[in-house]
Amino acid sequence: MPKLFGTFGVRGIANKDLTPEIAFELGISLATYLGNRGKVAVGHDNRTSSEMLENACISGLLSGGCDVIRLGTVPTPVLSFAVKFFDCSAGVIITASHNPPEWNGIKFWKEDGGSFPHSEELEIERMIQQKSWKMAEWQKVGRTRRVDALSPYLENLLERIPQLDRKLKIVVDCANATGSLITPRMLRQLGCEVVSLNCQMDPTFPGRLPEPTPENLADLCSMVRSTGADVGVAQDGDADRAVVVDEQGRVLMGDRTFALVTQHYLKGREHPRIVTTVATSSVMDEVARKLGGEIIRTRVGEPEIVTEIRQNGGDIGGEENGGTIFVDWTLARDGIMTIGQFVSLLSSSGLKVTELDSMLPKFHQRKAKVKCPNEFKEEVLRRLKEKFSGYKLNTIDGIRVDFADGSWLLIRPSGTEPIYRCFSEAKDPSRADELVNWGLQVLQEIKGELGLP
Repeated sequence: MPKLFGTFGVRGIANKDLTPEIAFELGISLATYLGNRGKVAVGHDNRTSSEMLENACISGLLSGGCDVIRLGTVPTPVLSFAVKFFDCSAGVIITASHNPPEWNGIKFWKEDGGSFPHSEELEIERMIQQKSWKMAEWQKVGRTRRVDALSPYLENLLERIPQLDRKLKIVVDCANATGSLITPRMLRQLGCEVVSLNCQMDPTFPGRLPEPTPENLADLCSMVRSTGADVGVAQDGDADRAVVVDEQGRVLMGDRTFALVTQHYLKGREHPRIVTTVATSSVMDEVARKLGGEIIRTRVGEPEIVTEIRQNGGDIGGEENGGTIFVDWTLARDGIMTIGQFVSLLSSSGLKVTELDSMLPKFHQRKAKVKCPNEFKEEVLRRLKEKFSGYKLNTIDGIRVDFADGSWLLIRPSGTEPIYRCFSEAKDPSRADELVNWGLQVLQEIKGELGLP
């Protein structure tokens, strides 16, 4: 059986890679892992296949003896909150996050509201491979009940964000996805003037693809300019990420949003510990220095950050894609809270987004990807290490080459798609171009050696 779990959870094309049978097996294996007892919160995004997979997974959980709290359609941060709020043993969210509409996924959450570590995902996968799950006796089959998680989530969230000092005009792009249920509402309750874009849920995502990349946010950028808004904000398909557009209609890279929110959220804390990945900008090192704290880098992926926080502590975590973990709120990326904190910063500072951004050191990043079949990823990585053997390498995740001028190149296999990702960063844009093109060239050379198209 192919490896099910990737960088975070199980993901694939619905009814092709990810079927109801797999969803059932994941559910009953999770129930077995929990000792065939306990309460599990289950939520889903608004994709066409989500309800199908939710019902199959819940059937597995019930047959394994677990009770289920059905949250219905919710953003992923709400599921994370609900696991702790309703005192659950675990949680399940059915979502493919930023992937196109034909995709879906299943992610597991522990009782602390954080993701399953990879070691425990492997135990679940082993049960599925060996079919070693256990069904409950007839009288111990689990039961379900529906609850409203959106209301307590929003109520508790707003308690952590003070009312704004000035009224802001904000364009909100929720990608026709689950953020539509709560993000515009949150901003209105904070006193903002909200202009909605793609805030009607539609499983075909007609407004744009769910991934909030600059290419997909052209309409948001245009609307910010045409309406004279103070800021634009965008979310991905399950609202665990947030991307900011400045008042001039330009997209801020996710790690710059992370940097600004971190400075705001951790202000006044002594020696804060910031946990991020090898793919995140060096701007975070500057933020850690200003705050008198330290930065810890992990492999890419939310479970890696969460595992580090669980083992060694941390005040905030985040990634270059716009996902931020507020450790004293929930142990999961929360794009809704990220937007709330950014708007709070914008209001209290009295500055424009461009002025806030100008206070950070400038770095130029480039991102690219190359197709690579999953079965060849390990061999490609081995050859990458050989080709870059004369350089200073960090091999925590793929290979990261650090240079004396502060620039770096990262080449790593995706844990969710059959691709290799290539990142570069430098203070000079031409240097960033040079590095990412070099990385792509080496990847193409290796593919040629292996006879891959």
